[in-house]
Amino acid sequence: MSFASPAAPGVAERWLAGIRADGLGTLGLLEIAPLLDAYGIRCAAGRIAATPEEASRVARSVGFPVALKVVSPDISHKTEVGGVRLGLRSADEVAVAAADMLERVRAARPKAAITGLLVQPMAAPGKELLLGMVRDPQFGPLVVVGFGGIYVEVLKDTATRLAPVPRAEADAMLDELRMAPLLHGIRGEAPVNREALVDAIWRFAWLTSDLPELAELEVNPLVAGPEGSVAVDARGRLAPGAAGAPERATA
Repeated sequence: MSFASPAAPGVAERWLAGIRADGLGTLGLLEIAPLLDAYGIRCAAGRIAATPEEASRVARSVGFPVALKVVSPDISHKTEVGGVRLGLRSADEVAVAAADMLERVRAARPKAAITGLLVQPMAAPGKELLLGMVRDPQFGPLVVVGFGGIYVEVLKDTATRLAPVPRAEADAMLDELRMAPLLHGIRGEAPVNREALVDAIWRFAWLTSDLPELAELEVNPLVAGPEGSVAVDARGRLAPGAAGAPERATA
């Protein structure tokens, strides 16, 4: 069992200083990805575009198929407002999807600030899981693991521990899930890389322990497959006052 943080000394503090300099309180994947990378949690690469035309050009350079997601500090659940499109296979398809997405999102959230469109290569197929943390004022960071994706609130299949979480406990959390057999592979499916998944949970728990300024953090989905696990989307929130600027209200 390791009691040492997996990140280099000062990484969390430097990341927080940058967030404070930008005056951010609500965080998306673009802000959180460098922190996850620093803790050894692999993230899906992505680039941001300002317009449908630029999204089309970015998609060509990223490589098809791609995922397209709206970027807004005011929108936490992108799928609910038409802010996610997956499996786009051509530049024209990306341009059309981006224009349609912007129209739908602006109609659903007219007051939301839209800062761009995130273009990502599609992650390899796998099981969609959730890694989450909420900070209890008395006990500290509570780490949650469960089956995620768009059905997380319906499935409610989770296990919880106080951070930091030893690897043995991270492994036990997976066995507590009702849908745990899916991780072993069914009907000829390859099992997920269990060791890599346990490692991601352990690293995530350390991250939340090292950064008391984080009030909430969620990686959803974390796509787990035979080759390992990759964070495809994330959102978070700093504790009031931690960003050095007033937090933007959620639309």
